[in-house]
Amino acid sequence: MNPNDRTLIEQNALFNGMDPKTFDYMLEHSIVRDLAPGERLLQPDIENHHLHLILEGALNVYLIAQESQEHISLRAGECVGEVSLIDGKYPSAIVVAAEPARILSIPYDTVWSLINNSRAVAGNLLALLASRLRNDNQSLVETQRSKMHFEHQASTDALTGVHNRHWMGRAFPRALQRCSHNKQPFAMMVVDIDHFKKVNDTYGHLVGDLALKTVARCMAENLRPHDLLARYGGEEFAVLLTEADLEAAKMVAERLRTKIAAAEIRTDNISFHVTLSIGITPTQHDDKLENLIHEADQALYRAKQMGRNRVEVFH
Repeated sequence: MNPNDRTLIEQNALFNGMDPKTFDYMLEHSIVRDLAPGERLLQPDIENHHLHLILEGALNVYLIAQESQEHISLRAGECVGEVSLIDGKYPSAIVVAAEPARILSIPYDTVWSLINNSRAVAGNLLALLASRLRNDNQSLVETQRSKMHFEHQASTDALTGVHNRHWMGRAFPRALQRCSHNKQPFAMMVVDIDHFKKVNDTYGHLVGDLALKTVARCMAENLRPHDLLARYGGEEFAVLLTEADLEAAKMVAERLRTKIAAAEIRTDNISFHVTLSIGITPTQHDDKLENLIHEADQALYRAKQMGRNRVEVFH
């Protein structure tokens, strides 16, 4: 073994704080290997019987389910293969040379001899495992955070901040099913901002967007915690009122209508108010979401025909 390799072995984290003389015997049974870029050192379908110390170069680790995405990168002074060596199972990841690399492969028996005869080696290996575990835990946290972020984006209307139609298509039927199972009354509302096209034509789309956000916020603040609100499309919103009979639904609708009518929409030197037309359908337990929306839409159409800024019930 050349002097440079020996120096690199002594500097490896596995032998941190140790006298090189205490692990000299290990070198008699270990093999130094050169890996070309892209060459695999470990893979899930081949058993591993060595602990691999990285002397030079770098290795990339890929999780099996994410082979196209690098999990971590390991550099000189680190080791790999310790988990499969300890638990006796196949490797759980793919390890590939990221660049020309030089590896010291220590056989299974020699590794356990080192662990059994040296508290320092055992402690260093535990420290390496703990570091690897912490890194994996952090990766899981980041993955979960990203997943939650994307799920939030997929279910939230970017302009108003309330739920979107995609979310509505999943959440409303589940709520309907719960109400049906529990024999609870519920009602569907479709809400439309009156003369919204005139707002856009008069003040521009940026002000129209502000009006939409104001209405959405005011509705969210004045619904009950267990009611479901979604932007249905354009200037329309859908509301599923759970645990609400017709009289309770009419009270909620009237509260929304009066609150929105009183809310001032202000920007720069512009100030105005908007009103709502609301259609309600009291529901039957076997009703489908599409039928409820259709019936509430018919009630909404009648509210507009009768002068807007009012609540009408489907009969």
